[in-house]
Amino acid sequence: MTTKTESQQRVADPFGRRTVAPLVMGSALNPINSSVIATALVPIAAALHVPVGRTSILVSSLYLACAIAQPTAGKLAEEFGPAGSSWPGSCWCCSAAWSAAWAMTWPSWSWPGC
Repeated sequence: MTTKTESQQRVADPFGRRTVAPLVMGSALNPINSSVIATALVPIAAALHVPVGRTSILVSSLYLACAIAQPTAGKLAEEFGPAGSSWPGSCWCCSAAWSAAWAMTWPSWSWPGC
């Protein structure tokens, strides 16, 4: 009688709990994130003294960034490994947050002409 090693078991069952759980959690975070942004749009518009309709660019830019960044990050993680791709991504995210924090007016970080 032969027994399977741990690596053979992982190959035999590629959609086990260790794979499906992060996929489910990642899929669940998108609606949660959308509802958080939707409830924050009115206070953001009031703080920036703009109509609520003009803050819709925040939701649009979030979905556009996610649609571009998620597949790109997956490919980079395959090429360079999770640690090799997470540090540059973390640095880029911190620099984007830092620059957004220093943007003093709405036109300095919104699309021109919006």
